[in-house]
Amino acid sequence: MNSTSELEKQAVNPDEKGQQLAAEGSSDPEINKEQITVEYLAEHADFFDQHAALLASLEIAHASGDAVSLIERQVSILREQNSQHKSQLAELVAIAKENEQSNLRMHKLSLSLMGCTGIDACEVALNEVLCDEFSVDTVALKLSIEPQSDQPEHLFMQSGTLLETELDKLLNTRKPMCGFFKKIPLDELFDEQSSSITSLAIIPLFIEKNNCFGALVLGSHNVRRFNADMGTLFLERLGETLSHRLSAFI
Repeated sequence: MNSTSELEKQAVNPDEKGQQLAAEGSSDPEINKEQITVEYLAEHADFFDQHAALLASLEIAHASGDAVSLIERQVSILREQNSQHKSQLAELVAIAKENEQSNLRMHKLSLSLMGCTGIDACEVALNEVLCDEFSVDTVALKLSIEPQSDQPEHLFMQSGTLLETELDKLLNTRKPMCGFFKKIPLDELFDEQSSSITSLAIIPLFIEKNNCFGALVLGSHNVRRFNADMGTLFLERLGETLSHRLSAFI
């Protein structure tokens, strides 16, 4: 058996190929390189499928008429990239519009709360704006402090009740919590609507971070409306705005 395999005998490296071309009559090294490239591409027809980024960067001049397959492939890649950019831009525009609408709704709620002269008026404003503008099905304002003589008792939780205990556990985080919390007695929050509530947003109210005095609870019939994975920045801003307004009445 020969020490050199048949494959080794057949293999030709670029330098040897160039020497072979030179021996056949071509003395220009640049022409030799071009010929090697042409032959390589001819033997690897799928080269540009595997190197799409390189294809997109090529500049190919051609006369008018039918485009060659290489140019068609290049245009196809550029069109695909353009489509992706348009899709990303449309998504960003949609997010920007939604943020603008949320800011306008938040501004409307802030103005409504500014015009309130008591806690009961704040409750009315919350129900009107949140249900009409933010697709919330029901709202409950619950405070864990002692009411004053002229304040409605249904807004205040009695110490030691199940509602007060379960809300206090969630409010310890000092951050809005979203989801469905089985231990919370919904009938004490939403009365006749409690049976159809499937998701909640619980927003802490505080004068200072360590002085929580209650919660704003939002309820929805949609199980995905308030889910544990959603962002809570808007809910935090809502809690800060409401806390600041209510602090004038407690």
